[in-house]
Parts: sequence; C-alpha cells; structure tokens
Amino acid sequence: MRNAQCVIEKFLFVAVLILTMSLMPRTFAFTINGAEIEAIAMEAVEQALAERGETRRHEIFFTNRSPDLKLPEGVVDIKTNLPAPISYISLTPVRAIVFVNGRAMRTVSLTANVKVYDSVLVANHDLRIEIPVSAADFRTAEVAIDGRNEFIKDIAEIEGLVPHRFIRGGSPVTKGYFQQPVAVNTGQRVNIILNVRGVKVSAKGIIMSRGRIGALVKVKNETSEKILTARVIDAHTVEVTM
Repeated sequence: MRNAQCVIEKFLFVAVLILTMSLMPRTFAFTINGAEIEAIAMEAVEQALAERGETRRHEIFFTNRSPDLKLPEGVVDIKTNLPAPISYISLTPVRAIVFVNGRAMRTVSLTANVKVYDSVLVANHDLRIEIPVSAADFRTAEVAIDGRNEFIKDIAEIEGLVPHRFIRGGSPVTKGYFQQPVAVNTGQRVNIILNVRGVKVSAKGIIMSRGRIGALVKVKNETSEKILTARVIDAHTVEVTM
C-alpha cells in the first residue's frame, strides 16, 4: 500500500512539474533584429530589379516594419521571395522566412513601395487637342514612372503631331497621347496616285471624308467620277493601290 502511494505521489509531482514548466515563459537563445530582416528583404527587391534590367535611379520603402524575433538556439537562415512581380505603381509583397536548423520557424510579411525615376519630356503648359506641338512645349525632368508606359525622351518622336487628348502642364507624355494632324478635308482637291500592279499613274480627285496622314479616306476621281479608297500621303496627295 505504501509503494502504491509513493507511485501516485511521484506521478503527481511530475505532472505538477510539467504543468509549471509549460506555464513558465519560454527561453530563447537569441533575438534577431527586425532591421536585419528588412535589410535582407531590401536586398531581395534590389536583386529582382537587377534581374529585370532596371538601372534607373530608384527608391524602396517598406510600408510596415518587421518585428524583432526571438529564436531558439541553432543555425539561422533567412530566405526571401516575392510572390508577385515588382510593381512601380502599387505595393509589392515580400516574404522573409526564418529557418532554424533547416526548419521554418517564422514568416515575416512585408510590403515594399518601389519608386523608379527617369528623365523624360514633361509638358511646359497645358496642351490642347489638335494643336501641333514643338520642342518649346516641353522640358526634360526626372519623374517617377509607372512601368507600363514608355515616356518620351526625344522631341523628334512627336514633333509635328497633335494631342488627341488634353494634357495638363507638368505631365510626362507618351507617344500614345499624340496622333497625326488632319491632313485633308472634305471637298479638298488632291492628287491621286493610282498604283496598279506596280505601275503608277496620277489623276485629280476630290476628298469625300477628312483624314490624317496614313489613314484611309474616300476620294472621287474627277475624270471617271468613281469613288475610291485611298491612303493619305500628305496634305496634297493620296494613294490608291489596285
């Protein structure tokens, strides 16, 4: 009977000891600073930018902070990944996974705000629709780009074109904002170049619908009075290919 009581007492002692230890604060071998994790995540973003060939000036900010992590004793390794491509206009998620002795212990989720800058043409003033532009309408300035549009750097790309939308002063511009000016108008007399199987002849015609350089318009041959579809070459010439 005495032995049985001793066994019970030992069991209760061990149970109380285990319960007490489980309630005690866990001890850790060391703490890894959140700034260290952010530095590793920053390096991962820089590497991703380099891999996509980005050499322009850029800035990287994290919108949230990494906490300090208490880790058990062992070999620590931190691996990072970017679940989505880097965005220049929205936040980019970055994950830092902390391993101890090869076992994943913690995951820190950060969001990076990536700003990339380039020197491009910026409108000096408001640019109106259909008004031809020239070098005097622009200046070169460094702006944050969005990664989707190819902003213009050389005025030669758009000189003589006209905006097809209102452009506010101070805005960077892309070629997609511009188009050829109207070259021919309804009722205008033009030269028609008839390209018949490589043989070119000319005729006089009257434009039936206005059009821009490169666009297709209707033109009436003054001699035959036939209505033809022609491509606008310049303000005085259209071409019909047969």
